[in-house]
Amino acid sequence: MKAILVHESYKASTELITQEPQAIEQLSAVRNSTAACQLLLHDGNRNHYIIGDEFSIPDEIEIPMIRVEIFSELPVKAQFVDYYVGQQELAYADKLLERTAKTYPGDRFAPLYLEWQIDETIKPKVYPVKIKVYRAHLTSQEECLLEKNLTIEVGTFTFPKEYLETFHLNMWQQPSNLARTFDVPLWSDAHFDLIKEMAESLAAIGQKAITVIAGEIPWKGWFNYIVKDYPANLYEYSMVKVKKTPDGELSCDFSVLTRYLDCFFAAGIKDEIDVFGLLGVWEPPFFPLVNLDHPEKLVIRFYDEGKGAFGFINQKAELQEYLRQVFDYFKGKNLWEKVRIVSDEPKKHQIDSFRASLAVLKEIDPSIQIKAAFDKEDVLFELLPVIDHPVTSYYCTCNHYETLAQSHPGKMQYYVCNYPDKPNTFLHSPLLETRMQGILSYQFKTDGFLRWAYNCWPEHARSDIRYNTSSLPIGDLCFVYPGNHGHLLLSLRYKQLQRGIEDFYLLKTAQAAQPQQTDAVVADFLKVTDTKHWMIDSHHSHPDVFLQTAEEMEAFHRALLELLEK
Repeated sequence: MKAILVHESYKASTELITQEPQAIEQLSAVRNSTAACQLLLHDGNRNHYIIGDEFSIPDEIEIPMIRVEIFSELPVKAQFVDYYVGQQELAYADKLLERTAKTYPGDRFAPLYLEWQIDETIKPKVYPVKIKVYRAHLTSQEECLLEKNLTIEVGTFTFPKEYLETFHLNMWQQPSNLARTFDVPLWSDAHFDLIKEMAESLAAIGQKAITVIAGEIPWKGWFNYIVKDYPANLYEYSMVKVKKTPDGELSCDFSVLTRYLDCFFAAGIKDEIDVFGLLGVWEPPFFPLVNLDHPEKLVIRFYDEGKGAFGFINQKAELQEYLRQVFDYFKGKNLWEKVRIVSDEPKKHQIDSFRASLAVLKEIDPSIQIKAAFDKEDVLFELLPVIDHPVTSYYCTCNHYETLAQSHPGKMQYYVCNYPDKPNTFLHSPLLETRMQGILSYQFKTDGFLRWAYNCWPEHARSDIRYNTSSLPIGDLCFVYPGNHGHLLLSLRYKQLQRGIEDFYLLKTAQAAQPQQTDAVVADFLKVTDTKHWMIDSHHSHPDVFLQTAEEMEAFHRALLELLEK
């Protein structure tokens, strides 16, 4: 049995490799954070692996049982990492399991993610860790195959408990998908239990924005009605229930929306409310549209009490009344200043209809704040004068972040989606590229980062996250996973983004105290600091950028800590 302790950012895969992973023997940590690494086990055979003292018999009783026990003064959690098929039919380890026994085939490492919680009460010193690996066959006596030793050096630096407040993370949520994937009724108590869990998982990595759906199917299912490579139902439904009384009056029920917002408020997510479905809705080919007297084909469903049937708003006056009631709801809750009416990547041929639709919204209330994600430079600069909060694609940001920082100071963000090829957060992306997002947020002079999908899962997401792979690289649709146990499961990408947000805090704090030295540390780490040289075209990064190793990342982290300790 081969056992290798490796950096936490190692991504195990089924790719044939000729070089053994770089082993580590020590970890460094700071307080109010974590220490982490991975333990890779492999002997070329199919084995049943067990964490701790559990007695677990494999389905195939003839295969060995390999048990891992960790002896540590510091509190530690060990999790198996599960694989998903990624690009080129290779499997990549990403999903963090809560189960303590799992069988792995012999064609891949059995990876365990080891994480030690280092709170502010932990004394700065070196802590030894011993790991023992045992083997047994069914009822035979265990034998100890090997031991591994590790040291964890806890330093004097302590993250403030509020350090996440400095980073504005915006991962769009897909609440309807959440209900569908866990097979619970939409907006039921069971659904809201999952929404609460989702909100808490997002809050733990600095999420600041709440995704609100106020018009039906704003993305039209991301083409799932015509893309059939892998099954998926990706429609998102409105949180506002609308009815028309027998005398023709519209009435909105906001109880679902209120309960939804309360879940996020309780988790500490309360800075921003992103409202979708009222501006810049997608109008993809072959999808039937509502015949609405409005520049854009918004979809507002209502129940007609007089007819006893559902329909869709198609009159201008009724739409304006609906919009007015939605706006008044937020005002009545004293939330209006936090509301952003959001459009996702408006296209060039939609500019006129976008402006006309925006004019209707402004007629109802000129104080509305507009947020838009832009992936095309020409559309960005056409619409920028009417946008309060621009969010630009990585490519647009590389080319124009300095201009945007001047025109919209404190109100701009960048995002990655199905491009660039790197640095990104796909399943196959090196994990350090996910961590790099915190450093890029600093370099772009933004206060954070946006990702379009937290849980946009295709139908079989517990075992396969592929969908529309010609356009959406595998892993683009989600950042966490649905578990078989009725709960969400985190990922290695999630853990590395946590690290990136820590890096962002260290950078901002160091820059405030020692700006020149901090800039020098960043320049030495990035190698190429002129962002206009990072991309070859809108989809492809220059091959010579973002090749940093785990050792370089750790050296960068130490350099920032040294600046703060001077």
